[in-house]
Amino acid sequence: MATRQEEMSWWAKNSKVTIDQGGLAASLSLSETLLEEQELPALNYDCLVDHLRQNGVSYGVDMVSCQQLVMNPRAYIGGKTKIAMGKEPINGENASIEIMINNESEQSPRMLEDGRVDFYNLGVVNTVLKGQLLARKTPATEGIQGVGVGGAALMAKPGRDVRLPAGKNTTISEDTLNLLADADGHVSYNPRESKINVFNVFEVKGDVDFSVGNIDFLGNVKVNGSVLPGFKIVAAGDIEVAGFVDGAILEAGGDILIRGGVQMRSKGLIKASGTVRSRFMQGANVEAGLDVIVRDSIMHCHISAGRHVLMEAQKSVIVGGLVRAGEEVRTRTLGSPMATPTEIEVGVHPHLRTEMQELQVRLKELYLHVDKTKKALALLDNMAGVGNQLPPEKEALRQNLTHTYEHYQHEEEELMYRRSEIEVILLDTRNAKVFVTDVAYAGVKLTLGQQVTYLRDPQRGPVVYGISDGEITSSRF
Repeated sequence: MATRQEEMSWWAKNSKVTIDQGGLAASLSLSETLLEEQELPALNYDCLVDHLRQNGVSYGVDMVSCQQLVMNPRAYIGGKTKIAMGKEPINGENASIEIMINNESEQSPRMLEDGRVDFYNLGVVNTVLKGQLLARKTPATEGIQGVGVGGAALMAKPGRDVRLPAGKNTTISEDTLNLLADADGHVSYNPRESKINVFNVFEVKGDVDFSVGNIDFLGNVKVNGSVLPGFKIVAAGDIEVAGFVDGAILEAGGDILIRGGVQMRSKGLIKASGTVRSRFMQGANVEAGLDVIVRDSIMHCHISAGRHVLMEAQKSVIVGGLVRAGEEVRTRTLGSPMATPTEIEVGVHPHLRTEMQELQVRLKELYLHVDKTKKALALLDNMAGVGNQLPPEKEALRQNLTHTYEHYQHEEEELMYRRSEIEVILLDTRNAKVFVTDVAYAGVKLTLGQQVTYLRDPQRGPVVYGISDGEITSSRF
């Protein structure tokens, strides 16, 4: 090549520089028309580097690839050679929360040495002292920015922050990284609501009857007798009943333990955000955010559990009614020899479906508020005119509306994120299972996810029903 200017002109005419991967990589290709030339000119490494710089490539140039290209350009005609690589950004780590307490409501019943399941001594009381560490937060990191082949910074995504699960009688430390108990009492962690609460206990020495009346307490309630028909117990924490529940209403923000049993005659309600445990249930309407655990029998009940319905006594049975569980149902016997209509639904996540409906309603309301706010801001902007000037009271109104609009946007983002989380969970039916140890009788209707089957003949266990390739299948376990 005679001159540097001529070589630069040759590069401009016969090569193409491509920047891709969002500015992270660059490649060079030589025109296929060069194949028609008998002899190619001698090329210079420095001229190639200048040519790359003129085409926006100044960082991360591969010296070896460039040198090979200028020494033997014919070998690279028609191809695409990577000649520069930037520095990829490293995204930040999300913040994380470490729960520092034993969450008994998340534990399954414990197996004893003789093989039996202990449904009574479950250790549901978890006591903490004021100042005790409940949860620890590891903060999010900002990430490390990269560099594109053009020398420009490639921004890293900062990690997403998460809130400490602060609830009743808890406090966040000055460094915002630790959650501490603000009082002595029983600690309860509800993962679905992402809150840790510390509760006191209200104890009833005998029955809940006319001498006591209805109970509404911001803590745990312990009843040493039974709950008689028509009475109501509402507790922000756990409810423990030593005797029986007969046609009453029990609502708990934590767990419900009924050591006797439940006989509702289709009246009343047992509702817990955590787990409901009982010896037997008859004609009961039960809702649990986590598990429903019954020792002996569920007969003609309407049961709804966010996670499991477990029955593991030697002669446990589910017969009649409707039993729903988000993930799993376990029993010795399902249905009856008389083909009593019995419905089992697994994989429905009833509490999440309710939350999804509430989210949709809130989003609809939010869109209306956003629309009204945008129209009000547009009206004020038109009033401001070219100079963007408003009277003081109108300017104050515009600032308030702007802050309101930003608040709505933030709320919408959180609601949309939560909705996407629930949608993923509802589509996941991998954990939808029904375990029957002894026998499943005819008359049972099984619904797993969106699939439905009816048992026409008795099936001897142990058998597990699940979903495979979009269909309900049964197999031994």
